Amino acid sequence: MIAKLLKNNSGFTLFEVLIAMTVGVALLGLALSIYTLSLRSLATSANRSELTQNSRVIIERLTRDIRQTRQVATPLAETAEAESPALPKELELQDGHAPDKIQYIRYYVTGTDLKRQVKEYYFPAEPLVLVTFDAVDDFGNPAQARLIEDLLVGQYVSNLKFYGHNPVTAELYLQKSSATQTTRTTLFGRNL
Repeated sequence: MIAKLLKNNSGFTLFEVLIAMTVGVALLGLALSIYTLSLRSLATSANRSELTQNSRVIIERLTRDIRQTRQVATPLAETAEAESPALPKELELQDGHAPDKIQYIRYYVTGTDLKRQVKEYYFPAEPLVLVTFDAVDDFGNPAQARLIEDLLVGQYVSNLKFYGHNPVTAELYLQKSSATQTTRTTLFGRNL
């Protein structure tokens, strides 16, 4: 009777159970690795997308201001190879959008943020009379700066370089995690 029960036993053998477990664990590992790979790929593409968007916003804002400027106040080298003096990492230019005011726009990097500062120059004796950035009074004193606004333009900026006179070339380097982006543009000023 016992021999009959053992012959009709329709269960799995130990070998079959081990093979099924091995295949199951392999499939689970494959699914997990595909999931983590897709998460890393999604994070990398999101970083690249954010860098592209920041680069577009920064270049659009720089383009608008450089094209309208009447004067570039920052001394710029002719080419990128000229290292003496070193290429400036900030740019100050006269605002050409409001012809009745003498205002200056300054782009500068602080940490990883690019900021746009608008300021006016004046003499303390006549604070309502605006003058150019390089003006001096009768006693040889330089003009004082009055800050109008200081706004954030873009993020993740690792470096920013300017060179050339007309055209002005701007090189923008962005980095977020392991994703990097370099953008270079050459801009002709309409009023230079």
